[in-house]
Amino acid sequence: MPEPQSLQPLWQRLSREPTMHFFLLALLIFAAYGLSSVSQENVLELDQREIDARIFMQEMATGEELTQEQRDFVAARYVEEQLLVQEALALGLDNDARIHDMLAQKMLHVLSGEIIQPSEEELQSFYDANIDRYRIPASRDVIELVFDSREPLSDEVLSVLETGDSAETLLELSPGSSGPLPNINYLDVSNIFSEEFADQVFAAAVGEWAGPFVSNRGQHWLQTTAIYPARLPELSEVQDRVRLEWINAEEEARLQVEVSRLFDKYSIVITDSAESEH
Repeated sequence: MPEPQSLQPLWQRLSREPTMHFFLLALLIFAAYGLSSVSQENVLELDQREIDARIFMQEMATGEELTQEQRDFVAARYVEEQLLVQEALALGLDNDARIHDMLAQKMLHVLSGEIIQPSEEELQSFYDANIDRYRIPASRDVIELVFDSREPLSDEVLSVLETGDSAETLLELSPGSSGPLPNINYLDVSNIFSEEFADQVFAAAVGEWAGPFVSNRGQHWLQTTAIYPARLPELSEVQDRVRLEWINAEEEARLQVEVSRLFDKYSIVITDSAESEH
């Protein structure tokens, strides 16, 4: 009875792959490279440290030491990659907008340099300059009650709503569901429901039911249970957020400086191929 595929060694399964013959060929090329003459027209110089690094990363990913066969396989994959890169460069495939975009993005990461941290003075200055960004809008805790029916409610239910009784009491009179919506602001209610309903909710006092808002789920009523006025938090409350935003702004500013230096380093010549034909 053949051994189940999932239990077969990795190398045996890989050896059956159609591309495995190419990998083996690459491995032979790699082995032959060390014996070849340096006078050959095309010489691909490979660094053993790069191969060792690939093997190390593979072992870190699997948590196990690779066998010699697996190490040879990783080496073959590295040789294949380098051969393909060399051929791509020879064919001019690097002259591609998508490749240029990836290289440009990587260069931006290189130019951004080391991770920077603000001083206390810089943090305070950034907070003061962007203080409106950190204002916390007025919000409230509410209970959402959804009656299953979109038809007008009975006088009894409307009467209980007027008294500000609990959602549990109301659900005994008409089927539906309820749940809390903590710390929601005007924009939250506007986005979930509508601006008109948000006006109604934020005009309600604690304990008062606002509604209805009719949807395909039924009709929604919101009861305010707590009100929190708008406020400006102290820097200590939002320090982590301010620090991250300072770092982003500072890195962007430094990056623009480095990019400007690149423009100073190179002479930019733009030619019009259409005009040059006339």
